[in-house]
Amino acid sequence: MLLLATAITLVSLRYFFLKPEVAADPELGHKFAAHLPVFLAHVIGGTLSLFLGPWQFWGGLRNRSLSLHRWIGRLYLCAVLVGSLAGLYLAAIAFGGLASRLGFASLALLWLGSAVMAYLRVRHGDLVAHREWMIRNYALTFAAVTLRLWLPLLMMAGFAFSVAYIAIAWLCWVPNLVAAELYSNAAKAQAKRSLVARQQAV
Repeated sequence: MLLLATAITLVSLRYFFLKPEVAADPELGHKFAAHLPVFLAHVIGGTLSLFLGPWQFWGGLRNRSLSLHRWIGRLYLCAVLVGSLAGLYLAAIAFGGLASRLGFASLALLWLGSAVMAYLRVRHGDLVAHREWMIRNYALTFAAVTLRLWLPLLMMAGFAFSVAYIAIAWLCWVPNLVAAELYSNAAKAQAKRSLVARQQAV
C-alpha cells in the first residue's frame, strides 16, 4: 500500500512541471488547463494525504511519538479538506457527463465526511471509532491509486475511453469502501472473540 501510494505521489508531481494537456490524457487536458489552480489544489491535497495516510496506521510510530502522530494527523486532515473541496468543484465539470460527475462528487463528499467523523470521534476520545473512520477515509484517499489501475485495465479490455472513465468514477472508490467495511467488521469480530476467550480463561 505504501509503495503504491508513494509511486502515485511521485508520478503526480508531473502536473507541476508539464502543461496539463501533456501531463494528462489529451481528452482531459483542456479541462485541467481551464481550472488549473483548483486542479493543482486537488493534486496537492490528494497526493499529500495519500503519502501521509499509511504512516498513521503504523503502530510503531504512534507508540513512539503520539505527538508526531497527532501532527501528521492534523496535516493529513487539512490535505483531505483541500483535496475534497477541490475535487467536489472538479466533479461538477468532470468528463463523461452526469454519471461520472455523480461518481466523483459522491467520492469527494464521502472523503470529506469521513474525515470530519474521524476528527469528531477522536475529539470525543472514542479511539476505536476514530480508527474505523480513518480506515474508511484512507480507503477513499486510495481511490487515487485504484483509479490509475482500473482505467488502463478497462482500456486493455477493449472499452472506449469515454465508457471506461464513467466506470472508474465509481470503481475507483466503491470497492475500496466495501473492502474497508469488511476489514473493520472482521477486526471487530476478532477483538470480540479475543475478549470472550480471555473472559473464559479467567
